[in-house]
Amino acid sequence: MTILSSERVGSLPEKLTISFWIWGFMCGKPGNVYSDLDRRMLELKERGFNCVRLDSGAGFCHDLSGRRLGDVRLLDPFAGHSQLIRQMSVLTGGARFDVMEAILALFEAARRHGVVVILSSWYYLHTYWVATESRNELLLGLPYEERYMAFAKLLGFIIDELTARGLDSQLAFAEIFNEADGLPPLGYGCQDKALLAQQRGFHEDALTFLREKYPKLLFALDTCTPNVQPEFFPRNMQVWNAHSYYIWPRSYAQFEQDMFSAKLDNPEYSESFAKISRFLKTPLNTLDDIEGSRAGMAQAGLNWTRRVWLYSNLNDAALPELEAMLSKQLDADVAVYKARVDDWARRFTELRQSVIGDVPLVMGEAASYCAANSMRWEEKSDAYWEIIEYAVLTLKKLGFWGCMPRTTSGPEDPSWTECPERLRHLNELFLAP
Repeated sequence: MTILSSERVGSLPEKLTISFWIWGFMCGKPGNVYSDLDRRMLELKERGFNCVRLDSGAGFCHDLSGRRLGDVRLLDPFAGHSQLIRQMSVLTGGARFDVMEAILALFEAARRHGVVVILSSWYYLHTYWVATESRNELLLGLPYEERYMAFAKLLGFIIDELTARGLDSQLAFAEIFNEADGLPPLGYGCQDKALLAQQRGFHEDALTFLREKYPKLLFALDTCTPNVQPEFFPRNMQVWNAHSYYIWPRSYAQFEQDMFSAKLDNPEYSESFAKISRFLKTPLNTLDDIEGSRAGMAQAGLNWTRRVWLYSNLNDAALPELEAMLSKQLDADVAVYKARVDDWARRFTELRQSVIGDVPLVMGEAASYCAANSMRWEEKSDAYWEIIEYAVLTLKKLGFWGCMPRTTSGPEDPSWTECPERLRHLNELFLAP
């Protein structure tokens, strides 16, 4: 399978090595790590990447009629805590600026440096966290059956602005939504075939709109897992971008799940809390503190509220013990993780043969998500990098068009400065003939 056989593709790279700049549209925020885009693009290339994937800013660039919004206010998602959390730290303090101009600046820098961009939208998963109440009332208030077409049009308005400046040349492909298989009314792991087919119909209509309007561009289905029910695949998708967090659930299970299942309102009596309380500071921020940081804003998902609560309460003095525990567990389970990669790869192969046909495959998020900027055990673990290398080579063997070695791979992440050689090695492995 080769993406370059399509007339739509033009001069896109034969293979995509993808870095995750999820909220890179914050480059319009003064002092943000993404503000110096030329420097970031040079560093991107030095690490072997040729592509970035980020939120398109849909919902913040235009209204539903296509009118430019101009300067908009973006909020701090968890004021007082965001700076502690990986990727979210770039959102600390919020900002007011023109998101469309920021996207244009990013694409112009991409053109200068020969980098391509994948646009997606996390609005209904995460990005609404930074939206004002009035923006959320409008977009969260859209009925589920209208959301695909509404965001297809919002994406189209952005593409129109790119095209007017000749910047559409840097668009690798676009997705209406990130992890469409997890959005409401489905929810992750939905098995309701009728509901899956209904949402597929909405998605297909929106993709038809985009493909007819932009016949030379590529539009993708993005899913949180390769374990997608056949009823959900839009038959007119042109790329399948799936994620595989083959390390995350098991690696952090003992720590995160013990805490998430604890009786948070009365933790001193929780057996789960007792297992990990030595890793947390005292006095604790409460869950109410985290929820209170979003006062007057739309509620964030419970799992993310708890995750921010947990990692904002880490005791720095206990980090060496915690990291040693997690690293030891990973060392013991290398074969388990490689088997997970193999199982996931088989699922991709089966679905490609039986359902989706010869469309390009991309892994657009991967491995794990270590929420705390203060934790570095992954970066220091040879076993961790060995597992990722195994996954990258598996993708290469399967003929994937695009690969993201790990989700936490943007300029705001500690690995950007601490592990540039590791990132370059993985990307070179994928790109090699």
